[in-house]
Amino acid sequence: MRRAILAGLGLALLLPGSAGAATGFQAGADLLSSSLARLEQADDTTTNVALTRDARFALITTRATNLFADDDPDPPGRTRAGGVFRRDLASGALELVAAGDELDEATRELVIRGARGASISDDGRLVAFTTNAPLVAADRNGNADVYVRDLAVPRGAPGAYELISARDGGDVPATYGVRDPDLPGRNPGTETYPGGAISADGRFVVLRTGSVTSDLPDRATTDTPPGTLLVRDRAERRTILVTRESETGEPVGGATGPATISADGSTVAWVGIRAAQQTRFQPGENRNPLTEHYLWRRIADGAAARTRRITGAVDTDDPACDPETTVEPSPTATGPCYGPLADQEAGRVGIGARAPQLSADGRTVVFLAAGALRPDSTGFEGVEVFTTSMAPGATRKDATTQLTRGALSGDPAAAATIDDLAWSADGRWLALLTNRTRFTFPALTPIGTFRRTPDTRELLLADLQRRTVERVVTDRGGGDIDADIGRQPAIAADGATLAFVSSTPDLFFGDANEQADAWLVRRAPPVVAEPPPPEENQGQIVVTQTAEPDEPDLGLGVRDRRDGTVRVSVRAPEPGAFTVFARAGKPLRTVARATRTVRKAGRAAFLLKLTAAERRRLARSRRLSATVRVRFVPTAPGARALTEVGSVRYTLRRAASKTSRTPPKTKTRARGASNWRTSGERDGADL
Repeated sequence: MRRAILAGLGLALLLPGSAGAATGFQAGADLLSSSLARLEQADDTTTNVALTRDARFALITTRATNLFADDDPDPPGRTRAGGVFRRDLASGALELVAAGDELDEATRELVIRGARGASISDDGRLVAFTTNAPLVAADRNGNADVYVRDLAVPRGAPGAYELISARDGGDVPATYGVRDPDLPGRNPGTETYPGGAISADGRFVVLRTGSVTSDLPDRATTDTPPGTLLVRDRAERRTILVTRESETGEPVGGATGPATISADGSTVAWVGIRAAQQTRFQPGENRNPLTEHYLWRRIADGAAARTRRITGAVDTDDPACDPETTVEPSPTATGPCYGPLADQEAGRVGIGARAPQLSADGRTVVFLAAGALRPDSTGFEGVEVFTTSMAPGATRKDATTQLTRGALSGDPAAAATIDDLAWSADGRWLALLTNRTRFTFPALTPIGTFRRTPDTRELLLADLQRRTVERVVTDRGGGDIDADIGRQPAIAADGATLAFVSSTPDLFFGDANEQADAWLVRRAPPVVAEPPPPEENQGQIVVTQTAEPDEPDLGLGVRDRRDGTVRVSVRAPEPGAFTVFARAGKPLRTVARATRTVRKAGRAAFLLKLTAAERRRLARSRRLSATVRVRFVPTAPGARALTEVGSVRYTLRRAASKTSRTPPKTKTRARGASNWRTSGERDGADL
């Protein structure tokens, strides 16, 4: 596996890139899945990312092994495959929320399925997630359970984790109908959908039972069906049943796809089957219990609140629709009982991976569906964006608006589907994932430039107020990216900051880990043109432009010493503080470290001596290759930090004298500094 060493803070997180020529956003992106303390990219794939409303915190789920703190070792005999981490975007600090999968160190077999499906509250303090690890003493069921982590409490202290998949009225863990003794730490249980499972204040969490039965929310036996959707009220310790039979109120299950909760915790929207058991259907409708529908329920209205369909080919919300009226499966038929769409939302393309997005009060929904508004005879099957109001008295037909519509020409630039979306908290901004590069209907006007060939899935931003759409992500030079943007993007409330996952290698200079990473992109500040100088004569005005000078380097030099130490020589461009450390092994560990503050420009030298533990390790292996990193932080406020990277090899040899009986001595052999890298536009070292 290749490991990428960051070239400096400028390409990592805190320093945004320059404005791209073809977009209002910065060129390239800021790396989230990285360790600023070690100046390294994540050494394995990142799967999900989320943002707080104000973009102060980012949440990443990754399998990287090199993001843990130095004082946080793996459990004996096991290796942690990443986990859920919270990044403070103001300070750059990275904090572990909960560990990921635990693997047997020798066999690499899965021992415990770790944290996944994470969502974060608006203030960044509370994180909901699923894990098979028992994080409270009462959790002994060996199944997957849902937790909330309070990051204001140290990870090992009481109260750091709260069990969410608990029985109604208390903190008693759920009991599950299937517990395979051959799968300890890997059994199914309850789960969350990433990004939208927790309310803004962290009080409410939406969860569902997986592929097994349970005794949730308050059953006497484990007869609650799989796929049962629930909401946990943390303040009152209530576990509320969401997917319920419309006549009896019994659990019905059927939640098969994504489920999201509104910011105020009042409303849940989800993808589910068995819809006819939960809400009204008309005669003549397709009642196949396995057909997926978008469903909606306002739990704030109490146990009697009914489940409603968000969209579809039938409109039972219309007061003029008689419950006895038979509907026909026709895309062109109209009348009181016919819905906004020409077909069911999953009639042409599956919706199982497409999360409906809720407004803060849960009354408005943005969703993806195939087809077009009724009546429609074109047979168009592209997945498009729709919005609807669930306010009392609104019918599905009157409240639904189609926001995008692909062309029927067969041109993929105009006909590509919309793959995923994210909606800002203020309702104005809509992030879209698509290969589409031309928007012609209904009224999204493209601004900026788009790629010429629709061969890569891009992240776009629609302004629903101005009805414009623009490209968000470009490579570091403002051009086209080389790989798709991953699903489930995240967007801040003001639409100016977005986060996403992608394996494209061209968002910063030096990306070499060959893995999917989490990224952050911000709208570039407007460029204010300076007024021209006053003319002194009527002659020709000549404007000259000079290139900015290269950033100063640290002049890194590495030289071995016969006493088993390494001499590191660097050049300070100005007063500041140096941190020098050597790291080796997999996972990486610090084997030597030194610090020094300098009060003026000039050269400085450091001695890196192996720790006692590393000297013993070297005595066994007789060779130790390490990476030396030098970080310089100037004293002047706002000055840019610099970093250089070199390598060194420690080896053992016996004394030269034939008669000497002294034990072997350690010696280092430095491989120079030919592979050093400096922050800015220089490539990152690849070991």
